Amino acid sequence: MRTLQVLILMLPLMLTGCLPHIFGSAATHSDVPMPAPLSPVPAFISVNSTGAQASIEDEDFGGLVDVSVEGEFHSAAGRDCKRAVVSKPPHESEIVVLCRQDDIWEMMPRVWGRGVQ
Repeated sequence: MRTLQVLILMLPLMLTGCLPHIFGSAATHSDVPMPAPLSPVPAFISVNSTGAQASIEDEDFGGLVDVSVEGEFHSAAGRDCKRAVVSKPPHESEIVVLCRQDDIWEMMPRVWGRGVQ
């Protein structure tokens, strides 16, 4: 009987951790960090399909670069992704990958880029 009373008294204490989930998230919009806006090259990739090509001025990629969207795929993490080739002669081409979580596109970490010889 004593164990039952202790459990009944403990139940409200244990459930207080669930309150934010029952009544909605405790986080406000100001608590959620906004993703950084995409620079011109990733923005082009995000809105175009396989085969799209353009020359785009983007300082994040060292100035005027040629961009070619190469393909779309579904990542192992369950995200929709796009792959593109960015080139600026005489430098080597760079593979750029963007992935979408919900409706927000994010550029994946670059393996090499501006300044790498």
